[in-house]
Amino acid sequence: MSHTMARSITVDRVRWLGYRWRTHGFAERRGDEGLDRLLTLGFQDTRQVGAVQSLVQRTASVDGADVADAVVSDGPLAAMWSVRVAPHVYRRGRLAFVRDALAPQDADEGGPAHVAAVDEVASALAAVVRGPVSKGDASGEVTERVRPELVEWCPRCKARHVPDRLFREAGRQACLVLDPDRRRGTVLLPPPGDPQEKVERPRLTMLETYVRVNGPVSRPVYRDWLGSASVADLWPDLGELVRVEIDGHRYDLPEELLDPLRTAPAPSGVVLVPPNDPYVRQTDRTLLIPDKARRQEALRALSGPGLLLVDGEVAGTWRYRRGGHEVAVSTFERLPRTRRAEGERSAGLAVTVLGDDQPKVTWG
Repeated sequence: MSHTMARSITVDRVRWLGYRWRTHGFAERRGDEGLDRLLTLGFQDTRQVGAVQSLVQRTASVDGADVADAVVSDGPLAAMWSVRVAPHVYRRGRLAFVRDALAPQDADEGGPAHVAAVDEVASALAAVVRGPVSKGDASGEVTERVRPELVEWCPRCKARHVPDRLFREAGRQACLVLDPDRRRGTVLLPPPGDPQEKVERPRLTMLETYVRVNGPVSRPVYRDWLGSASVADLWPDLGELVRVEIDGHRYDLPEELLDPLRTAPAPSGVVLVPPNDPYVRQTDRTLLIPDKARRQEALRALSGPGLLLVDGEVAGTWRYRRGGHEVAVSTFERLPRTRRAEGERSAGLAVTVLGDDQPKVTWG
């Protein structure tokens, strides 16, 4: 498909927020095609909160299963190491697609040598993980099976093993699943037996889905989310592109998505999302949170807070104190009482999906 830049237009930032608010499932709470696209891109998972906190703000169920029971051993969703080698949750039949979409390329940093290293460690992992195996035990066994040059001394572990990033990339390449039982530490499981969806051009499908969900995009923004260097070869296949300027930032958008962007209604609603929710992670975060001090507060790398979204804007942060059974919300600006009531309903969803009772919500 030819790649030409048709024209350049300016779009109001509120339209951009409204477009993403709808495509990210906050405009109306239901399971639909939009949720399917989000599940194609994956929901980032952590041991503390989990993808279920992102899902429950958008839908009550996934493929007939309650959201709270969606990421369990026999549930419709499974977690694997994915973009930026972080755990993400997908439909079980889509793990091979994710593997193929994110498989290292010769053009990536590290080149063919890195591709060969990932394949070698993946083969070793596939041989080791025949049933539930702790990450530590798997690492020890893999170290014995691969070339010595793929192994490094780790000061933290005080042992020699395959570096963690390479190990996770190889785990993704082997389609290994992360055990959803959070009490056991990181336990690896063999690939599920579910029939896997066949996708002809998985890397392009991932990019097209990302653009449909997130609207205007640049190569650096997409690379940042992906954690991979080579995307230039995909851009021409997006078709006829329009250069879109939003608040001085320039992006590309397929022409067919221009009308939905320009006519998007302003976002409305108050939602509490976990750290790394797709709405926050799959975008240019300097455009989403223009104020640098607020951006630093909201996007702390280590043990970052959950985020309070008000009418599409990141309006504060929140943390759940399980001991005090309290959701502590810290707003950047004072919220009216009616909006706080909306936030309290959202906080209830975020906590009850973890199996806890309705929390006390404090506002600061």
